[in-house]
Amino acid sequence: MKMKIYYCGKQACEKGHFFGPAVRTQYLIHFVMKGKGIYKTEYGHYEVHEGEAFLIRPEERTYYKADSEDPWSYAWVAFNGEEAAALVSRYYPDIHHPVCAIGEMDVFHYFEKLLGSFGNVAENRERVLGYFYLIVSCLTRSASAVDRSPVGEEGYYRKACAFIRHNYSYQIQIRDVAGYVGIDRTYLYRIFMNQTGESPKQYLSQYRLSEAKEMLYNTEYQITEIAYSCGYHDSSAFCRHFQKEMGMTPAEYRRMRKHKMKNDEE
Repeated sequence: MKMKIYYCGKQACEKGHFFGPAVRTQYLIHFVMKGKGIYKTEYGHYEVHEGEAFLIRPEERTYYKADSEDPWSYAWVAFNGEEAAALVSRYYPDIHHPVCAIGEMDVFHYFEKLLGSFGNVAENRERVLGYFYLIVSCLTRSASAVDRSPVGEEGYYRKACAFIRHNYSYQIQIRDVAGYVGIDRTYLYRIFMNQTGESPKQYLSQYRLSEAKEMLYNTEYQITEIAYSCGYHDSSAFCRHFQKEMGMTPAEYRRMRKHKMKNDEE
């Protein structure tokens, strides 16, 4: 199973309340709502405060204890599966740093939803997983994880191209690409001109056109179906653009390619 949620809960701890030393068989993340405490692993001793979350890894011997003056309240979720290690590595890439900041305090609203759905996992599996991913998304990626992400002009370019590849079939705008990358449109324009010699709008248009040509050649879909599949709002707009770029209509292009393929086979 790619991801499975084993249990979840929340607790307002009494002063000095502790657990362990103990070993768990799944990943476990505690999100501290208020207060503070200490967390110990074989790799170190950590103070954890409100607005932070600490990770327990499978088969790792751990101990944690609420502060004697300001005990913590926390919510937790236990999980494992094929995707678990990769997910954890995005927020906790260093085994010596098992504490991560919580970037959005909406996380505890999502926990309430998760707890309400967890009672019947068989019926609510997708909902449970949905709330789980929302909870994890509220964590702030650690500096070392961010450092390994693509940065600079080339990194922004690759990220923008990936967004276009995965979303060209929708009616996306260049502002959507820039927003996803996290830069303004002017900078995005400059990056594409440096990398390709064409604007982001031209790149998106040419990518849609190349995908449409592939579909015309390799499928029997109708022209209207291909137009919508490639992000055009209607078939007439698609046909006008196609003829302007290719010097022929989509139907003519399809016949030409089919004829060429037949001749090549002979």
